[in-house]
Amino acid sequence: MAWSVALGLVRGESSDSEGFSLERYEPMSRLLAEEDFIFLAAQPGYRPEMGAKLRRERRRIFRLYLRELAQDFRSLHREARAMVAESQADHSELVGLLIRQRLVFLGAMTMVELRLAASRFSLGNVDVRGLLESIEAMRLDLARIAAPAPAVS
Repeated sequence: MAWSVALGLVRGESSDSEGFSLERYEPMSRLLAEEDFIFLAAQPGYRPEMGAKLRRERRRIFRLYLRELAQDFRSLHREARAMVAESQADHSELVGLLIRQRLVFLGAMTMVELRLAASRFSLGNVDVRGLLESIEAMRLDLARIAAPAPAVS
């Protein structure tokens, strides 16, 4: 099981059992975009409480995406660890890589959470690219390590 999920991850495929796809998280980057709130404020009949309600609802939805993203990362990371544990080959460099990727993801998650909290007071934008990039980096690193070594003649 771990090999098939990990190989799907390496190929950039979505695993049926995990349901993972980076495209699934693309709306996160637009949920808290200031342009939507500026547009709404320019509309006839706009009242500030309308904008406040929209911001609250979008932050709530953003947090749901964030929770799912963290869950997907944990699942993919668990599968990658299982792949290393079940492997006959020495993947010691992958162990360090997995630790580093987890730390990078946790750091990026912390920054998003801090920015999300600050956004309640209009103190900056929330950027999820770091989170998405950390998952993509894990996929690319696994692909590099799992790729068959070139034949030496």
